Amino acid sequence: MSTFNLPNSDPVVAVNLTSNLSKEQLLAFPAFKTWLSTLQHSITTQQNKNHTFHAAPYELRKIDVQLADFFGGKRLGFLKLQAEVSNAKGEKLPGSVFLRGGSVGMMLILQPDDVPDKTEDEKQVILTVQPRIPAGSLALAELPAGMLDDSGTFAGGAAKEIAEETGLEIPADDLINMTELAIPGASSDSDEHLQQAVYPSPGGCDEFIPIFLWQKRVPRSQFKEWQGKLTGLREHGEKITLMLCPLNELWRHGGRDGKTLAGWAFYQGLRQEAFWKMSKTTSKASDAKVVSTEPLMIKDARWTRLVLTTYKDPLGKQRTWEHAERATRPKGSPIDGVGIVAILQKPSGPELLLQKQFRPPVDKAVIEIPAGLVDAGESAADSAVRELREETGYHGVVSEVSPIMFNDPGFCNTNLNMVHVTVDMSLPENQNLKPELEENEFIEVFSLPLRDLYAQCKRLEDEGYAIDARVGTLAEGIELARRWKL
Repeated sequence: MSTFNLPNSDPVVAVNLTSNLSKEQLLAFPAFKTWLSTLQHSITTQQNKNHTFHAAPYELRKIDVQLADFFGGKRLGFLKLQAEVSNAKGEKLPGSVFLRGGSVGMMLILQPDDVPDKTEDEKQVILTVQPRIPAGSLALAELPAGMLDDSGTFAGGAAKEIAEETGLEIPADDLINMTELAIPGASSDSDEHLQQAVYPSPGGCDEFIPIFLWQKRVPRSQFKEWQGKLTGLREHGEKITLMLCPLNELWRHGGRDGKTLAGWAFYQGLRQEAFWKMSKTTSKASDAKVVSTEPLMIKDARWTRLVLTTYKDPLGKQRTWEHAERATRPKGSPIDGVGIVAILQKPSGPELLLQKQFRPPVDKAVIEIPAGLVDAGESAADSAVRELREETGYHGVVSEVSPIMFNDPGFCNTNLNMVHVTVDMSLPENQNLKPELEENEFIEVFSLPLRDLYAQCKRLEDEGYAIDARVGTLAEGIELARRWKL
């Protein structure tokens, strides 16, 4: 047994190791690194005067590693440790920890291609039936799942496990991370930085499981190929039989498996909120791309025109300015269109309704609020209600109309009213959404908690999306209000 002090720890944290584990192996173990950084950050949140433990904050003071289990005698797989977390009064928190790291769960749904599309009819979920010795079982039914290795993304890990456990080759981009959609991420450093995942046994284990969804319509004849199929990596001791379970009975047949119940709950909840109105099995905004760009003759332009304006500056000197104008503003209307700040009223807090839509001028899918042009004789409020219903299916009530705003006054005369709309999620018309999209409209609808908007905009930009200025400005406003306690 050897002992070392945890690097950069204050107060000093002594770590006692087992004889088969080195300092370097422990500090390089992904599960230990994730657990330690998460715990250390959570400890810092006690600085907030509203924190339950603010008056007598807890600190990590010692770690005793009790067991280190290596896969194949080489790769560190599991750790059992005792963490001493106490405060100045000598009060301790339970600290017995089994470390194994993250896993991935996959909810794979098949539907015969001869039943009506966009229905839940005859949907079947692929379950794996396999020995689970820790549970004392030789035939436990569960969602396909597997441990994450030391590299790659959650989606990549899920795709790899799907191939190993079911034989299905599914591109990682076709998987929908249901836990990321359902569970809000940390919006500031005052929040705990837990994973956007399910923790099946947080009282004793660090394991977290993001759950992914994949849906596909297949010929009815293929169902027989999967029912009872033997899969798994036999050289790793995996003996897996596939089972097809009706979706509406999943909670019953997979009820012993926490992943199955979580996946079923996420699927039902997200489906009700229309998170995947445009499923990843159909067209999506990021599939679009610019093919070519060329000059446009003025006579051929339908929506905009380029003009040269002559004006006098404050000193009376005559100057010119090149700019664009919209050619679609209705006669007598003071505005071109509306931007819609639609707030979904949810038990968990208010959420902002957003869209993903490909925009050729920037050659990217853009994160936007719902918006649209006004019709002749239409007020901003009426236009907002109509556009919200047509683009998203939601029915809302207008609560505020902003002053007229100009999008880019140095380049174009385009303007709009921002219209605040409240959406009551308890109304029947907001349960079964029926958007009225044009043939050339490909819009993905989703929502984000207002409190997370700033952090989520950064995440979406990192994923390759462009952020519309109206969304970015709303996020900046919320963040400024938080920072300056306005």
